[in-house]
Amino acid sequence: MTVQIDRYATALAGALAQLPALPPLERARAARVLADTARTALAVVGDTAVVEALEAGASWADAADALGVSQSAVNKAVTRHRKRLRGA
Repeated sequence: MTVQIDRYATALAGALAQLPALPPLERARAARVLADTARTALAVVGDTAVVEALEAGASWADAADALGVSQSAVNKAVTRHRKRLRGA
């Protein structure tokens, strides 16, 4: 898993390194696309990790405490994960 994360980090670093060479508006658009893509990917990883923790026996309260969020936020992560699995 660490090797895969390192590859993604290297790819992101490469994309970021190319940004300064772009014209300003193109650079702004590219930065927004990169940020949106990273945010989405990290949300998927986080939601999946929450579900895995719950399946491994963590309580909703444990998950909420570990993340510094409410149990309602944990429920939303689980709901998003299930929707992704259904392809909704």
